Amino acid sequence: MDDIDVPTAEKIKGGHKFWGSLFRTILGITISIILTFGSNALIQQRRKARDGKMTTMMVLSNIESFAKTLEIRSDRMAPNDSIAAWLLCMSYEDLALLPETELDKLIDKAFSVATLNHDHTAENVFSNNIETWKNVDNVRFIDQVGACFSAMNGVEEQFNQWVKEVPEAINEIRINPDQYEGGTNPMKMMHSDHVRTLMAGIHSRRCWLRYAAASLRFFNLQNMSFVGITEQEVIDFTNARKEETETVGTPPEANMFYTGAYTLDSLTTLTHLTERIEELKAEKK
Repeated sequence: MDDIDVPTAEKIKGGHKFWGSLFRTILGITISIILTFGSNALIQQRRKARDGKMTTMMVLSNIESFAKTLEIRSDRMAPNDSIAAWLLCMSYEDLALLPETELDKLIDKAFSVATLNHDHTAENVFSNNIETWKNVDNVRFIDQVGACFSAMNGVEEQFNQWVKEVPEAINEIRINPDQYEGGTNPMKMMHSDHVRTLMAGIHSRRCWLRYAAASLRFFNLQNMSFVGITEQEVIDFTNARKEETETVGTPPEANMFYTGAYTLDSLTTLTHLTERIEELKAEKK
């Protein structure tokens, strides 16, 4: 009969050491895994909060900036509004007393309104990136910001459509002057109901821009309340972005590249052509 291996105290003690060591190893690995995943989760959570805050600040700042742009545009249209009001108040008889070129310049000044454009970067980032929505994680904020962007695009489109109608109406008169009442082309423009309606629209557009700006600010304040950001934070963020842009330099202006039109006196290198014309005139006599 085989001898039975009876555990000794030394063997039992060694077994306890083995299992204790194995347990400690497993426990260490488990704690390490928990800490690793916990740390990663904490890092991801902080990154999400940081990215969400930056996105919301960009969006809120973009809406605020557009509202400010509308107010500035309304203010800059004040001279246009004044000239248009004067032209519309004057009788046709009085306007006809003005030299044609002078009246033409007044009409051009009244209608010298540029198109309206705003930066769509924040809108594109907010609307086209699902990760952005996940980072923000506020349905009310997402819905209302989307409505604000739609309103901004609508204001831009409607205003630019009105600006576009002006040259179309004036060019139609210049191309087909015989179809319109009045002596000179400028007087024909002042007799045109379409042109006069567009001219009267300068004042209504100024008021409309102010209303649009106030409406955007009202809803943007609600946007801020949804995400716990104050109006002052948005204003400071907007001003800081503007200052960063200004430190790069001043953008070029169109009038920096325009020079006076050529005249016969300024075309000194082509004097021989003028002289040739004079010679032909002499021969013809």
